[in-house]
Amino acid sequence: MLLAARRLCLLSCLAVLCWSGCTTLDKNHESPKIDVVGITKAASDTSAMQFTIQLRIVNPNAETIDLHGLYYELSLEGIEVVTGTAKDLPPIEGYSARIVSVSSAASLLSSARLLQKLINQPQEMLDYKLRAKLGTTSKWMPSTTVVETGEISLQ
Repeated sequence: MLLAARRLCLLSCLAVLCWSGCTTLDKNHESPKIDVVGITKAASDTSAMQFTIQLRIVNPNAETIDLHGLYYELSLEGIEVVTGTAKDLPPIEGYSARIVSVSSAASLLSSARLLQKLINQPQEMLDYKLRAKLGTTSKWMPSTTVVETGEISLQ
């Protein structure tokens, strides 16, 4: 009987500690924001459609984000045109932003589909969607996916 009471007391204490530990987690944590601020043709000797994309990553939280890696997809008019990865990125201090340059390559077939769509249905604005997965070294936030959408003018 005494052993059962001790076990119950131990389990109750453990439950209270776990519960109180969870209450200390930041409830106001916001996902980082990512914007494409520039796209340039890569300075390579190949004829491949390689680009350097400048991404502005904004950290809206007090804690520094230590980036381990990044995977991103850029879609135009619902067609995934550019994908890429990067690793060993610089940390982003709390309440700050950093522009990160990443290499990427355009898909030839997807680009051809987009071109065909634009020839058949000329447009002045293109819908875009940037989906980026930020991998961090944090055990509490090992990765976060950010999706940004908008329009790009062809004028």
